[in-house]
Amino acid sequence: MTLFFAPFRRDAELDEQRVLFSECFPENDGLPPETKAFYLRKFDAFPAEPKSFEYIARDENGMAGYYAAIPYSYRIDGEVLRCGMVCDVMTAPRMRGQGVFTKLGSYSLGELEKAGIDFVTGYPRRASVIPGHLKVGWKIAFQLPLYIMPLKTNAMLRSRKVGFLAPLANAALALMNAGRSLLEPRDKAIRSRVWNWRKFLSQGDYDGFLSRWREGRRYTLNKDRDYLQWRLSIQGADYHIVTATKGSELVGVSILRACDPEGVPSLGILDSMCIGDDPRILAAMALEWRKLAARTGGEALLMMMSELRAHERRLWRHGFLKSPIIFSLIIKCLSRRASELVLPDPACWDLMWIDSDDL
Repeated sequence: MTLFFAPFRRDAELDEQRVLFSECFPENDGLPPETKAFYLRKFDAFPAEPKSFEYIARDENGMAGYYAAIPYSYRIDGEVLRCGMVCDVMTAPRMRGQGVFTKLGSYSLGELEKAGIDFVTGYPRRASVIPGHLKVGWKIAFQLPLYIMPLKTNAMLRSRKVGFLAPLANAALALMNAGRSLLEPRDKAIRSRVWNWRKFLSQGDYDGFLSRWREGRRYTLNKDRDYLQWRLSIQGADYHIVTATKGSELVGVSILRACDPEGVPSLGILDSMCIGDDPRILAAMALEWRKLAARTGGEALLMMMSELRAHERRLWRHGFLKSPIIFSLIIKCLSRRASELVLPDPACWDLMWIDSDDL
């Protein structure tokens, strides 16, 4: 087997790449991620130059693999570093088990280093892909569990053929949530609100809020207006912004969208930022999250973050339970500057789904 590696040529190879995507991710059959429009928004619209980095492996039978990274920007201890957020890595089914993933990864990381990317990140959930990353120098930094706030049990019990138990289970869950809500700290001066995300970005005081939120935080993604405009414009997704204000000051911002993991209608919380990590701000937004779930038929709230951050924010107090679903942050430093600054320590990072390409 002879493999050839090269930058991806979108003008000549996009049709072939879309076929490979369908083969590798059959769960997206007929859904927006399978379309060219979805691909172009993701890899040809990011607010930076270049907008993405894409590489392929070929053999005599065609495209054998694909590897991509989007050039995110992080403020690391006061310095701005370029991060390649690696996503949509694919190996053709006919080539699996032949080392394509590792060889393409090694080539792609070398090209990213030449392009001036300081470090790369990934957020794998499937354990099967991690060994291939480790072989080319990636490190597992820490785990990112999925936390769940159950609100109803209809879909979950129906899928297990015991839907008739839902009314009783829902009543018990409502009683438990009502009792738990008494533990949430409250401040009547803090008001929460749901926004259309486009309207919020057009008139909200987001820039000043983001600057204040960054204070005292070591590693933060540059999630400015341009980034959110790109990140939240995914086809087929409807995003909501939930804010908290105290007087005229914006003190909390969170981002949510509907999802249905394993057939359970849910709201995924992509991001949650509170000035000073005040638990009263989180409580005010959590109240609005539950109301939004009730209006949209959501039966659970989902949030991904490190165990350290979950403990610091006392997610249990707000009704979130740690699930057995675990993501991982994996990192590889490509520049000397990143090797000196980027640490695999959850205390340094404020990571949620917004840092990945998920949801």
